[in-house]
Amino acid sequence: MPCPRCGAENAEAALECGRCGIVFARLQRAPRPRPAPPPPAPAATGAAGRIGLGVAVLAVAAILALRLARPAPAPAPAGDRAPAAADPVENLEPPATDLAFEPPPAALAAEPESIRGLDADAVRDLRHLRSLGSGAPSAADLEIAERLLARHEALVPGLRQHVANLYVRAARADHDAHRTAAAVEKLTRAAALVPERVEPWTALAAVQLDAAQWTEAEAAARRALELEPGQPQAQLQFAWALFRQDRNREAAAALEELLATREDPTARALLLRIRKQGRDEAGMTEQRIAAFTLRFEGDEAAEVGHEILRALERHRATLVTALDHEPQAPIPVILFSREAYYDAAGAPRWSGGVFDSIDGRIRIPIGGIDASLPPEMDETLLHEVTHAFVADLSKGTCPRDVHEGLAQYMEGKRSEEILGPEGLAALAAGRMRGVGGFYVAALAFVEHLIAERGMGGIRELLQAMGETRSVDAAFDRVHGRSADATRRAWLERLRQRYPQ
Repeated sequence: MPCPRCGAENAEAALECGRCGIVFARLQRAPRPRPAPPPPAPAATGAAGRIGLGVAVLAVAAILALRLARPAPAPAPAGDRAPAAADPVENLEPPATDLAFEPPPAALAAEPESIRGLDADAVRDLRHLRSLGSGAPSAADLEIAERLLARHEALVPGLRQHVANLYVRAARADHDAHRTAAAVEKLTRAAALVPERVEPWTALAAVQLDAAQWTEAEAAARRALELEPGQPQAQLQFAWALFRQDRNREAAAALEELLATREDPTARALLLRIRKQGRDEAGMTEQRIAAFTLRFEGDEAAEVGHEILRALERHRATLVTALDHEPQAPIPVILFSREAYYDAAGAPRWSGGVFDSIDGRIRIPIGGIDASLPPEMDETLLHEVTHAFVADLSKGTCPRDVHEGLAQYMEGKRSEEILGPEGLAALAAGRMRGVGGFYVAALAFVEHLIAERGMGGIRELLQAMGETRSVDAAFDRVHGRSADATRRAWLERLRQRYPQ
């Protein structure tokens, strides 16, 4: 079985890739029997028996869930292939841009003393601007630039574009430090200073794409294209913003227009992905509510789809309350027959659901499910919607263990119920390894974080990840120590509570 991320061959029953370590997908649990339950099995005895039982329950309960697994790209028809470098799906990410542009050569070329009409203060301010290097100007520098512009713009050729460029350079520093709001504010000012220039708008679109502000990025890229039709950077940004809003037809049209004039590996790979999604979802019925777009095929799935929408809305309300956050764009949820799901998601035969961090979609197989959703399906939906919320709030920065631990926690799973004291003692001692050990450890770690700071602390942690784009900086802000130091503190407490 090829890995959906790196393409390495793995055994069909493998739970994770031997090369890159990705956990393939959420384990598909067998449906719970409707008839009367069978007689209970004899209880396991002894610590070893309890640990073994805990691991078995872990597997049956499907703690092996997806860490934002990315589906493998489908083979494209002959003549519709991207260059090899664009084929790996993980290479698909929002297009970046250089957040700077140069003022015209005449800007600040003349010596301040040679410019008639400048008073001593203006000469001093102009000399200060001339002394600035290529780095980011400070707030005081921008204040001086604005003062000089307000009083003497007509006397200094190119001053307006120079000040706009200072704002763009300052925005670059803000963006590098993940101060999105400050970067947006400065780029908006730059665009107002030089409304005829396209660079502030492509820079603004890049910042907003990076911050998952899809509708704002669409507007900025659209404005850039109005100023310079066919501008390649803006076309790709525009297409990406549409793609993340589940407007694939519009995105494909923008990409085709771009590729008609020049070859771009990222645009080609994104177009191939969109076309494959179109083939996967051809003929599907679509239902929309405010927070979700649901697609399914066939009349039989319509009744299931209605119940799934009700469940999704219930889970959305739960997560909005828990995390005080809601994704900006509706979350697409695609229901497939079992065979179509494996092809569309690039998932192994046992998987029961997947959230894709590239397109923000949840894909679920529904073969054999009637309108009365089994508990396993309801839990799968909550698990995957949690991933969508976490990815949006953390801007894709959340580490794997917090992602999976929180998804399990929101399902209602608790580590002690799964493993018991003896199993947790084995976990603390490092004797529970592999995929099963990772997932129960992830759950226990999130339980520790919630015990320390509550769900409000989880929300603050994810928000800090999104703001800083640094896991350690977020942990330091919320828990006063790095992520690894927090994990060590959790393990120490676990060993104290569950000694050998």
